[in-house]
Amino acid sequence: MTGEHGKNTLTAPSDVLCGDPGDPDSLWKMAWECQERPVGTFWLVSKGKKGYLLVPTDRIRGIECPALISGAFARNNYWQIAVERSDYWFSKPRWGTVGLGINAAGSRSHDQLHIHMSAVRQGVKAELDKARQAGTVAGDLKSWPNRLTTVTGVDEEKNPPQPDPRSYRVVHVDSFQQYNLFNALYESVVTPTHEQMGEQTMIVIGAGAGPADGYYILNSRKDLPHTAPVPKGIGYCDSVLICK
Repeated sequence: MTGEHGKNTLTAPSDVLCGDPGDPDSLWKMAWECQERPVGTFWLVSKGKKGYLLVPTDRIRGIECPALISGAFARNNYWQIAVERSDYWFSKPRWGTVGLGINAAGSRSHDQLHIHMSAVRQGVKAELDKARQAGTVAGDLKSWPNRLTTVTGVDEEKNPPQPDPRSYRVVHVDSFQQYNLFNALYESVVTPTHEQMGEQTMIVIGAGAGPADGYYILNSRKDLPHTAPVPKGIGYCDSVLICK
């Protein structure tokens, strides 16, 4: 583990959407204060407020960075590594269902890419399993942008916290080990809907009883079109993951 922040594992041109190594973001500056940073890797695991964070060791502002889709970082499967490392970090003691999440550009507190590895709120996975059985979860990436599913999380801004039903686009995949989830979101959802990548939040939650049953990939954004009684969308993962 190095104590020198800003040291890149890859060389990439500076970009206003990706960030500059000299930027003052506190999470980027403090990235060396981590739980795990194997020598030669392009990632580290840091402690979050609740749970952990997978943080690239390259300067990447967030989900809006084009190099995550088809550039210097496109081959780095951050999501698959987050699955593997969350399984390790949450195994002692076992936390139950663990999810992964990334916030939209306007809904995050740090401008350094980080994937939350956190416990899934009670009832969320069961609701997703039920929605899949009912046919409201897409079975392939082509259908992903056209299926809205209501998932009930928690609004912790209210006192006491209140149920927080929101609309998500949800697709079930058997595995994402061999492909780039950022690119999948861009090509399957952002491009056909003419939305902006920076508006998106994305969440990964294991389906069924374990990895053999695949994963749910949830996507939403603050201004996701909806008509009552369908609830509005959301730009952050805190509603369904215990991140804060």
